[in-house]
Amino acid sequence: MLNRRQLRLKVMEVIYAFDKSIEKDIDFQLNYFLNSNKNFYRLYITVFSVFHSLYSYSNSLNSQNSKKFLINKSDKFSLKLSNNLFLKKIFHDKVLTYQIDHLKIDVFDTHPEYLTSLWKKIISSELFLNYLNMEKPSFEDDKLLILSLFKKIIVLDDKLYEFYEDSEISWINDLPLVNSLVLNALKKIQKLSRKSTLNDKIYKNKEDAEFGVKLIQEVISNKVMLKAEIDKLTSNWDNERIAQIDLILLQMCLAEFLFFESIPVKVSINEYLELAKEYSSPKSNVFINGVMDAVSKQLTKDGRINKNRRGLQ
Repeated sequence: MLNRRQLRLKVMEVIYAFDKSIEKDIDFQLNYFLNSNKNFYRLYITVFSVFHSLYSYSNSLNSQNSKKFLINKSDKFSLKLSNNLFLKKIFHDKVLTYQIDHLKIDVFDTHPEYLTSLWKKIISSELFLNYLNMEKPSFEDDKLLILSLFKKIIVLDDKLYEFYEDSEISWINDLPLVNSLVLNALKKIQKLSRKSTLNDKIYKNKEDAEFGVKLIQEVISNKVMLKAEIDKLTSNWDNERIAQIDLILLQMCLAEFLFFESIPVKVSINEYLELAKEYSSPKSNVFINGVMDAVSKQLTKDGRINKNRRGLQ
């Protein structure tokens, strides 16, 4: 679910908050980090639950329509969507069903107006109207519709966005990545496969689960030493002009050199260069690359970088 790069990003945010805080409470920051990761997964299941609710809603409308003497055109919309094989497959996904129940995801139970608003947007869209004209859509046709609705309507829905914004402080920052993960999982769904494509846990393995916590602890506990090592190679720079994010990324990268024996030096440098490209100034990656390359060479020469077999690959 959360890969190493995403964990590094969340650690960067925690270190930034720690540096800005007055009390310097490491336990508070660690708890925030862990809760943020749990909330990330909750958001992932919440976004997926939209499809679950849409299918339930279409079936509910069908049940109501079956009692009518005359069926109008709009009544056929719910029938068409409830017959969508791809949407039906999502609805019956065991991982999704379990997690919705386990995490008590009830967005549309507590806010039914969000679902009705979204439903109206969907059935009035050109995407759906074109689909409605298909006599016997295939599974791939059904899949294409749901993928298109997700990308062009669900992701852009302002009411859902407001709900995410009001629910958890971290959700708006996490939403683009979560939407990307949901889309990837949707694309992997196959007609004949019984295997769920949903991520059923926050971390890939125990090592990843411990990685972020250890990185936070090492950076905060060794801040004075890490800054001193960086200062040696940035003496010609005005420290006040070095972006705070750059300094944090340098400290994190240096901590990986020294305290994470299974992570190769080149991997650490490349990961922080990617973060710098996205979250710092345009010239930051050149600055960080130069400093970290020089630091790694000096520490290696001094015998202070000790990597195991995995870390030497």
